[in-house]
Parts: sequence; structure tokens; C-alpha cells
Amino acid sequence: MTSQGSDPQRLDPHRFEHGGNSYEVLFERTPEGWVGRIHCEGTDKVQVIGFPVGPGFDPDDVRGSLIAGCEAAIARFPGPAPTRH
Repeated sequence: MTSQGSDPQRLDPHRFEHGGNSYEVLFERTPEGWVGRIHCEGTDKVQVIGFPVGPGFDPDDVRGSLIAGCEAAIARFPGPAPTRH
């Protein structure tokens, strides 16, 4: 179930691709804000990113704000090592 509005408690996972890799983000609401757990498919690597409550969230699209933050973060992280054949 996707929640929208000023303070949703649950958000659907988000999937996206970057640099030839596929990622899935699971969102978790915490008392301090939101946590995004970004898993790179095909690896055991998970990046955890915190989003504290405050400026930076669009109150009408919290999910969109979190997605933008996660995708921007992945663009700065090194991807998995190439597979050697």
C-alpha cells in the first residue's frame, strides 16, 4: 500500500536501475524520520540512508522526496565490482 500525504507511515518499495545495476529500496518510518535500505540486486550489499524529519521533504509527496534522495545517493556510491569471466 502506498501512502501519500504529510506523514505516511508505510511506503511501497521502489525499484530502479543505475549504472547497469538494479536496486530496490525499502522504506521504514522511524521517530526521527525515514530510513531507506537500498539493496543492489545480485549482491549482499545494502546501503542504509537516514532522512531526518525537516526541510527537504515535499509535504504532498514524501515518497517522491525519499526516492529522489536514494537515487541521488546511489549515483555517488561505487557500484558492485564487475563480474570477471
